Amino acid sequence: MNLKKDFFVGTCFCMFLFLFSVNAQRKKNKETYEPKKIIYDNHIYEPYIRSVQLYPSSLMNKSIQASTFPPIVNLQDNQPLLLEFDCLNPEYQNFRVKIFHCDAEWTPSVLNEIEYLPEYNDFPINDYRNSFATKISYNHFAFELPPVKISGNYIVMVYKNRNEDDIMLTRKFMVFQNRVNVGGRVSFPNNAQRRLTHQQVNFGINYGNYEVIDPKQDLKILIRQNFRDDKLTKPLKPFMVDTYNRKLDFQFYDNENQFEGGNEFRMFDGRSTQQKLVNISKIFQGERESVIEIYPEKSQNHLAYVAINDMNGQYVIDNYETHRGDIESDYVRVSFFLRSDSLENKKVYVNGAFNDWKLNERNLMHYVSENQAYEVFVQLKQGIYNYNYVTVDEKGNRSEVDFEGSHSQTENIYEVLVYHRPIGARADALVGYQPPIADSHLLMFR
Repeated sequence: MNLKKDFFVGTCFCMFLFLFSVNAQRKKNKETYEPKKIIYDNHIYEPYIRSVQLYPSSLMNKSIQASTFPPIVNLQDNQPLLLEFDCLNPEYQNFRVKIFHCDAEWTPSVLNEIEYLPEYNDFPINDYRNSFATKISYNHFAFELPPVKISGNYIVMVYKNRNEDDIMLTRKFMVFQNRVNVGGRVSFPNNAQRRLTHQQVNFGINYGNYEVIDPKQDLKILIRQNFRDDKLTKPLKPFMVDTYNRKLDFQFYDNENQFEGGNEFRMFDGRSTQQKLVNISKIFQGERESVIEIYPEKSQNHLAYVAINDMNGQYVIDNYETHRGDIESDYVRVSFFLRSDSLENKKVYVNGAFNDWKLNERNLMHYVSENQAYEVFVQLKQGIYNYNYVTVDEKGNRSEVDFEGSHSQTENIYEVLVYHRPIGARADALVGYQPPIADSHLLMFR
């Protein structure tokens, strides 16, 4: 009898210790982070989350160039979107995914999850691998997004440990269903003063049998350059509506459809730490980290235009020796060196898709008087990178012209996005989108 009593007491004590340890761990986990408010934009919430990419890809036929395509897919094609990122935190991480539908302005729509997803909105990320033969260890995560039921704007959110307040990253993507036809071309501006520096996008829309009550007011139309949300026009209104032929005619008088041509992006090939590839001047093999130096650069403003093949500001992850960049590309410290006089009342940044086109402390350059140059070290995963140099004045005005110049001959990519909220619908649908193609220095929308 005493043995049974002792066994019962011992069991209760062990259970008490277990519950106490679980509660203590929960309290510890709760104290290690502050609840984060979701940002409906491309955003990384923790510094140990790196190299986030979201792009259309078939897992059966993946290439490194696929990551340069924007996360935009046709609703009817069933082409998957692949999300990839690295976690530099050595502790085991349990990541999960949720998807949110947004309106044309990237604000949360009022739709219920069951209206845009065919299954429960909570997905585990089970595909992860450890880095191999790298100085900086990381885990590489991959997740194929589930299909959605309707077109429009979406946000994918990754969070940790089943706690939706502990957000790791958010990423935008779009799903379109062409109900209207968009056709246009890129040309020299009508404005003579901008003829050498800007590009003009002329287009028209045919809405055929698609039901639109007031096309001039109901359609929200935007133009975007190089898949960049910081190069996006305000909503454009048609000049005239041809109701008989069901066409919209666009004529612009205030340069609403004009963009700075900019310049071809600078590039470096950092796929190897063993040999110097394109635009790499030196490689230092540190014990814990490798450092690569880019050749010293200077301003390209007021120089003649030179045609160079680029990736319009994008980047690809790759390893030159093994071509298994997802887990065998190391994180290296890249030295950017821009020769220039010090600019008064302006900050200078190195910028590109690698930083989500955001200007922050990570890519802010510092002026070194003895070298007469702006310098910065940025930790990047091995690959091929496009970038340029950007200035910001005291009022927050950005300029890519100060160091890069602007040319109407520059090869750029443009998209036309057409949103509409159909009769009886409660959210905006992406009813018109045509992937652009580049034909030398003339871009056409087919």
